[in-house]
Amino acid sequence: MRKLSELVQNITEGRSGAHAFIIEGKAGETRDAFIADLLKELGCTEIDSVFMNMSGKTGYLRDDVVPFMERLSMSPYGRYLAGVINDAELLGEILQNKLLKTLEEPPANVLIFLTSSRSDELLSTVRSRCSLVRLAEFEGYRDEEDKKADEEMMAGALMLLTHSSAFYEFREFLDKNIKSQSDALRFISMAEERIRKSMTEGKGVKLCADMIEAAEKTAMDITKGMDKNRALKRLYLELGRGDSKRA
Repeated sequence: MRKLSELVQNITEGRSGAHAFIIEGKAGETRDAFIADLLKELGCTEIDSVFMNMSGKTGYLRDDVVPFMERLSMSPYGRYLAGVINDAELLGEILQNKLLKTLEEPPANVLIFLTSSRSDELLSTVRSRCSLVRLAEFEGYRDEEDKKADEEMMAGALMLLTHSSAFYEFREFLDKNIKSQSDALRFISMAEERIRKSMTEGKGVKLCADMIEAAEKTAMDITKGMDKNRALKRLYLELGRGDSKRA
């Protein structure tokens, strides 16, 4: 589990190499608390915290984006000026495109945070300009639903790595639990963690390395736009063929 202080340190010391971030997590009090705590730790007072207003009934309008960008062009009172766009998936394609330059080259000392429960619905050009932060990975910001989801994800990872269940059961797991690109990448990350643990224990180092390589290739394909479930099914079959060759 990560700590909020680690993220803050990465940002303030320039380790993250990013000025724009997608905070991936379901909407609610936990996500709101994370953003509030993050801004506080970054030293952003209410004066230096700019939240985009949403005036549309179902999403953001141009009149919401323009004043937001104008405010971010001003100098901060403290070290950072932070712009927050909650439920960023409600930005239409035109408005997302309008934000691209600001996301890529924000004014000096400006940080931008886009919160979203469905970050895969954002344009790929937006996602590529932001560093992804998964709320469920942070200590103190996970609820019981997150913990249950982790348990189901790990059970699926074991299915993938050990082929302890039939292919149709793995397919059912994907249909139930992998709802977004972010889910798919998180699932692969959990599987890789399991593989690396086996590797440190000296269990089939070559086999583990091959599995990690296949998992990372799958993650890259998903990031580039390949259907997430198709890619994970392919990985399941590929790892199964590898087991057969080594048997």
